[in-house]
Amino acid sequence: MRTLLYHCPAGISGDMNLAAMVALGVDPAALEAELRKLPYSGWSLEFEQNKRQGISGLNCKVVLEKEHEHDDHHHHGHHHHHRTYREIREAIEFSELASEIKKDALACFAVLAEAEGAVHGIEPDQVHFHEVGALDSIVDMVGAAICWHLLKINRIACSTLEVGGGTVQCAHGTMPVPAPATARLLEGVPFTAGATDKECTTPTGAALLIGKACAFQTRIAGTQIKSVIATGHRDDPKLANALYLSLLETSDATNESDHILELATNIDDMTAEATAFLCEQIMEAGALDCWQTPATFKKGRLGCIVHALVAEDQLENIEACIFKHSRTLGIRHQRWERSKLSREIQTLETPWGPVRIKTATLPDGSKRHKIEHEDAARIAREQNQSLAQIEAQLADCITEQKP
Repeated sequence: MRTLLYHCPAGISGDMNLAAMVALGVDPAALEAELRKLPYSGWSLEFEQNKRQGISGLNCKVVLEKEHEHDDHHHHGHHHHHRTYREIREAIEFSELASEIKKDALACFAVLAEAEGAVHGIEPDQVHFHEVGALDSIVDMVGAAICWHLLKINRIACSTLEVGGGTVQCAHGTMPVPAPATARLLEGVPFTAGATDKECTTPTGAALLIGKACAFQTRIAGTQIKSVIATGHRDDPKLANALYLSLLETSDATNESDHILELATNIDDMTAEATAFLCEQIMEAGALDCWQTPATFKKGRLGCIVHALVAEDQLENIEACIFKHSRTLGIRHQRWERSKLSREIQTLETPWGPVRIKTATLPDGSKRHKIEHEDAARIAREQNQSLAQIEAQLADCITEQKP
């Protein structure tokens, strides 16, 4: 299994990722030939070696000829400066790119459109991409999917991710770093912030990791085939603006391993409503899971044990939440090693719009599909049908399309 391990101490952007792919061995001519299958022109790619704080790496620049920019797929005779997610999706779907490339590119754009839509309170299809939808970012996103395909990458993982600090100027004015869409994409993801007062991880960079179902804080064992360095455009005096990638040959085993903390506390003096509220707050604070088990404590008191699964870097945060919202005086925690089935999130096109499907690979190579509950629930409400009816119809879509 070929695994790409991302080290992002200065964050990640689309162009840094493209430079790293070429440094790993992707032929720039082959990359460009694939990108030319998209209905966009007026762009070219330039690669050159440069240095950032003494670190030498490959740099990529997407050069735009704005006066020639046009969209051959939509024959309207005018420029598309702000493209919608729907237009970009159709351009990818109608192209002659390989199905694996389309799948990855569409998944990355889907998570980005969902994040942008959530920030602005609109449906993903209505999202007008500004910086992210500009031609250079389309090249970055689809280019990444092409490179993963050319390098025969099975999965990606990330060891460190810096988001930066300060503010960033965008189409909606001055925004904090991480930008709202980036912050939304990285919910539940371990990252660091404040290494510099600039934006390190862009929405495009975050969407590439999340769309490709990147594994964070997971143990990886394998043989390193190649290690490369790519640089960003900004020469930051506070840190070397570089992205480090390792290509590994890892075990074909379908399960992954990481470490997780289980927190537990005994509750015998709170109402059922207050305990339920506590569990809701624990989940909102960033726990991976939370549950209750009934128990009988000293003096025959009926109560429950509240458990929470927590990433190691979230321990302090979740403990503070439990102390705040419960009457407990102590919390136990235990470190577990966890085996996880390899999984990926795909976007399935259905008659009711895009639906996210989580696909897990079992040790015997068979696939298990799970429909994202929120998507199925949304459709059930819109169609005024039961959840079971919608899930059955979506299961038929999965069978027909075989994600």
